[in-house]
Amino acid sequence: MINNKSEIQPKKKKNKGLIITLSFFGAMAVAMAFGAVYYNYRKDKEKTYISEPKVGDVYEMELKSGFFSTAKVLQVTNDSVFVTLNKLETDQQKGISEIDKDRNYGIFKNAYTRKEIERLFTQDTIYAINRN
Repeated sequence: MINNKSEIQPKKKKNKGLIITLSFFGAMAVAMAFGAVYYNYRKDKEKTYISEPKVGDVYEMELKSGFFSTAKVLQVTNDSVFVTLNKLETDQQKGISEIDKDRNYGIFKNAYTRKEIERLFTQDTIYAINRN
């Protein structure tokens, strides 16, 4: 005689594993879609920040040396943006928030035209903008 329970149990285990696998891939797809939407939202917002800079904006930048630092907007005129550069650098983008402290900015100003700022953003030299 055939035991019906032993025949049914392996099929349930296969189905359960398939459901878990499909759920995992579904969750990953949703997370990736959310990430793409958020990235595009942030980039659109930053395009506005570049075209309309404000005092206090902080530009996260990749330096020519391959290190990363920040520049804080001090003054904005019709055609120029005046910033002060952070005195510290980091070798990773994720370390930027740790050096973005008021005490780390110098008193010297650098001036950029608005076109230069837009070009730096387009080239990803300025890769993020923080506005409070």
